[in-house]
Amino acid sequence: MTSKRKHWRDDLGSPATIALFRTPDRWRYALYFSEPRGAADGYLARPGAEGEPGEAQTAAHAKAEEIAGQSLTISWQASEEPGWWTGAITTGTSEPTPIPAAG
Repeated sequence: MTSKRKHWRDDLGSPATIALFRTPDRWRYALYFSEPRGAADGYLARPGAEGEPGEAQTAAHAKAEEIAGQSLTISWQASEEPGWWTGAITTGTSEPTPIPAAG
């Protein structure tokens, strides 16, 4: 017998963008969805705040796939703000593309 209860993920739209930023304590992320609009945010357990941006991008990519429940491709771009990156998301299978640290 199948359950008629919806999974919380069913209420999320398609993942569209992700923001990644370093704080004094840790790396944080915000994942934005479209149709319907929504957001999920939190912090990365690893790497710590001293971790390299490429490590944080890889961890954020894994977290985004976990939340979205599907494989994602993320194209990272450095922000003008030091310690910030944004990523455009498409669905599909690919390795994350880290970019050099900015600022």
